[in-house]
Amino acid sequence: MGIPLLHGRAFTEQDDRGHLRGRDLSSFTDGERSMSGLNAIVVDEEFARRHWPNEDAIGKRVRLPWGEKGPTLTVVGVVGRVKLNQLNEQGGFVQAYLPFLQGPSGGMAVLIKTSPAPEALITAARQQVQALDPEQPIYDVRTLAEMRDNSIAPQRLNLTLLAVFAGVALALAVIGLYGVLAYAVAQRQREIGVRMALGAQRRDVLGLLVGHGMRLTGIGVILGLAGALALTRVLKSLLFEIKPFDPVTFLMVTAVLAGVALLACWIPARRAAKVDPVEALRYE
Repeated sequence: MGIPLLHGRAFTEQDDRGHLRGRDLSSFTDGERSMSGLNAIVVDEEFARRHWPNEDAIGKRVRLPWGEKGPTLTVVGVVGRVKLNQLNEQGGFVQAYLPFLQGPSGGMAVLIKTSPAPEALITAARQQVQALDPEQPIYDVRTLAEMRDNSIAPQRLNLTLLAVFAGVALALAVIGLYGVLAYAVAQRQREIGVRMALGAQRRDVLGLLVGHGMRLTGIGVILGLAGALALTRVLKSLLFEIKPFDPVTFLMVTAVLAGVALLACWIPARRAAKVDPVEALRYE
């Protein structure tokens, strides 16, 4: 599964029930008899950190809360922590692994690692299991990609909806900014004509109108960033391996919005810069 071994060792074939030979288990129930063979355990790094901080967990003893006859196990290895259900899992229960040879179960999950497409091996895997035991049920055959996609389906839906609404909001902002600036240009038609009649160049008019629009955009960006920083905690549950305050994301979004706003300002400003002063004054 790619879970790293950090300290100690993994389970071996010697981690079996051989140590029970000659021991009288007649007074044990079936459940107690099954778990009595356990004497080794592999824990995750969070388990070791919580129970033995600043100590080596290898060789430590763990007693499972399974009644008075519950086994006492020795920690033989420490492995990396995994996310069992969701990618956004934080904290939660500690994790540990028990050797199958010491505590066999009535069912198991088998993982097949393959270079070709995993879907192509499903039939062959079923045939191999049926050859070993024709009555062995096989169910819930899925690829890890399918399991991952199912686990993040709610977050993916939320982010898709968020992206759609953000796109609509961006489109409305661009249209609104363009409309406001176009209206402002129309209201300043006589002023533009007077300026150009007095010697103002097209680049001066262009700079005047674009500068006015970008000042408004700058105020909006500052207010938007302040609101985004306040609302980042809401998005924390939708993120994986990304901090809510990600400077790169904030810079990229700011650059995109500023670029879009600049384009929305430049189009009506360019049109205004081409106005004939005589026509502008005649219009008034």
